[in-house]
Amino acid sequence: MKWLSITQKKVERRYFKSRYATELLVVLSFLLTLLSACITDNEPATNKAVQSKQVEITPTKRKTQIPNTTEKAEVHYNQGVKYQEQGEQDQAIQEFQAAIGLRLDYAEAYNNLGTAYQSLGRYNQAIKAYQKSIEVKPGMIQGYHNLGNLYLLQGEFDQAIVAYQGVIHFKPKLAVAYVDLGRAYGMSGQLDQAIKEFKNALNLDPNLVEAHYALGVSFRHRGVFPLAIESLQKVIGQRPNFIEAYINLGHAYRDQGALEEATEAFQAAGQIEPNNYQVFHELGIIYMKQHRYEKATVSFQQALEIRPEAVQTQNNLRVAQARSARNR
Repeated sequence: MKWLSITQKKVERRYFKSRYATELLVVLSFLLTLLSACITDNEPATNKAVQSKQVEITPTKRKTQIPNTTEKAEVHYNQGVKYQEQGEQDQAIQEFQAAIGLRLDYAEAYNNLGTAYQSLGRYNQAIKAYQKSIEVKPGMIQGYHNLGNLYLLQGEFDQAIVAYQGVIHFKPKLAVAYVDLGRAYGMSGQLDQAIKEFKNALNLDPNLVEAHYALGVSFRHRGVFPLAIESLQKVIGQRPNFIEAYINLGHAYRDQGALEEATEAFQAAGQIEPNNYQVFHELGIIYMKQHRYEKATVSFQQALEIRPEAVQTQNNLRVAQARSARNR
């Protein structure tokens, strides 16, 4: 099964109702870059919309053949999966609807119908399809997961929490499910409960990168910088090119007053992603705090090459240039 990813920037813009909200890029959807594996009924990945794979139809003799309507439903379902893989969502919807028309309890078809609707931005229809998938098959954790993700995308945090709790009810040892639940708590402003869920995830899987990252970001917003730094360093140790971990590590060091370490973190991020506006803007701010105005000027100029319309960076550049000229 496959599930549609929550757009990273949409989720992270909403992450935590605090003054830091605009600094974050779906905490989760951080999960977009981390979880790209195919999903099975037993172990869904986090933060993606699960789509059922094709169903193999085993040829049988006429006397023992499965009912004709069920066989036809599977044919329509498999064709719908093919259309989804090709990005032809409208055709996929027709096939899934045909499958459901022949088999009203076809949970996988309802779930895939939901992912197709979600791909087209038809969220209300997607929600109804996901709800139907878990109605006809209560243990359909992909339906709960997809429903939670879509509620989260729409800012319906309480409903997302309930949906993610549905996953945990049927799969209590699925570590990534606690990360999803923690993210929903965090976005609803319940940061302490979010931290608790991230720790629950790590109790089940001590090496779960998503949980370490979410915990690091949470501790940073809680102002517990040593623990934030420790968690983010663990992420980088496992994912050396995870730029968001470097950016949050840089913020944690900066907020703690460790400007040299913050500089190193943002410089490392810039090496990974040379066209990241935020990296060079934040680096310029740190250089300003260090009174290194010439370096700040260069960093702000690099940021403006990437995003020329950034007014705040333009203002910072003028200040850095003026102070640099005064010090000559």
